[in-house]
Amino acid sequence: MKPLSSDERYQELAEKWLNNTISPEEKEAFAQWYNFAQDKNIILPENYVTDEKELKERIFSEIENVISAKDSHSIRRNYKWYYAASAAAIIAVVFSITMHFNSKIKETELVVAKEIVDKPSVQTPKIKKSFISIKKSELLTENDIEPGDDKAILTLGDGTKIILDDAQNGVLANQGGNSILKAADGELIYSFSTESNLQLPEDHSNDIIFNTIETPKGGKFQIRLPDGSKVWLNAASSIRFATKFAGSKRQVELHGEAYFEVAHDESKIFEVNTRNQTVQVFGTHFNINAYEDEPSVNTTLLEGSVRISDIRTNISQMLKPGEQSKLTERIEVINVKNTAEAVAWKEGYFQFHEADIKTVMRQIERWYDVSIIYEGDMPNYRFGGEIERSLSLIQVLKVLEKTKVHFRLEGREVIVMP
Repeated sequence: MKPLSSDERYQELAEKWLNNTISPEEKEAFAQWYNFAQDKNIILPENYVTDEKELKERIFSEIENVISAKDSHSIRRNYKWYYAASAAAIIAVVFSITMHFNSKIKETELVVAKEIVDKPSVQTPKIKKSFISIKKSELLTENDIEPGDDKAILTLGDGTKIILDDAQNGVLANQGGNSILKAADGELIYSFSTESNLQLPEDHSNDIIFNTIETPKGGKFQIRLPDGSKVWLNAASSIRFATKFAGSKRQVELHGEAYFEVAHDESKIFEVNTRNQTVQVFGTHFNINAYEDEPSVNTTLLEGSVRISDIRTNISQMLKPGEQSKLTERIEVINVKNTAEAVAWKEGYFQFHEADIKTVMRQIERWYDVSIIYEGDMPNYRFGGEIERSLSLIQVLKVLEKTKVHFRLEGREVIVMP
């Protein structure tokens, strides 16, 4: 279908969508027009709402209705393109709305996505709502960059490296009495079962053998440790651990970001060592963001209890579910309204709340394996909202441009401009 070229027709379809009178054919036409004209704003009719508060409430209600309808029909990952693009048009309304509020017809631009993120009280990591839901195009433009995927390198105790994304499913090696298996779903599992017909690297089961799993930029991976604990590694991260946990502790060393679901074992404390910090637990769910280029080490507790210790001062702080510690020069503990934000990456999303442009672009840089260059003085914009990590880079940048920051893509360099 040829994209519409009339701004008036587009405005008419937008109002029909807002009033829930749009037909499926018109919805498809509206979505296709939006795909070819993403720099357009929607002018809301004067009788749509009377003030900003009502606007936010109505937009939130509209998005809730669309998302609930999708979830009830399991359309989240298999919806038609026009339907997904319509959801993109919804968020275009949220990110950039020009509205007439009074008789003076004064135009007021409202960036309301952050308020919408605040509204639900979410205390669990499971994300049920998607404010930006666009299916990744099968055909990328020549200059576009695909999102990250399951990629990691396993380094065995003898220094042998195995590229996990290229490795076939099945037993890969034998370390410390554990068989290392790559499961059909991509998870790497350390198992005490040593049965295999493969010729495996030599095993020294009486030695303490350390393995390291490292994800590159544009990579992620899931691991099941020898004690049964599960770890999800984000991009540009690594975890080092013994293939057999001996003594009274189960110690791992983390660089970057990971989400942990620790297997309960009262006899062995689980301990995560990161830059300037140790986290001690018995059995719990938590996320640690310890990237070197982030201003603080953030630990977010979703379930159970953990003790955060500053290894420079030996000062410790216990966390309760729904709390987050920020370690800089000292430990600061805050209550978080939305713990899902900390683990959105694990569920396949970027999620921002009052984030500045550099915070946003650090995540973009790691997930798309690009370099970020800033030209000129960056405005003090704050970003709020949620974007699928399955989108191509250009699709994500188009969404971010709704807040009036601009981008230029040159090879694997993203130039950010005011």
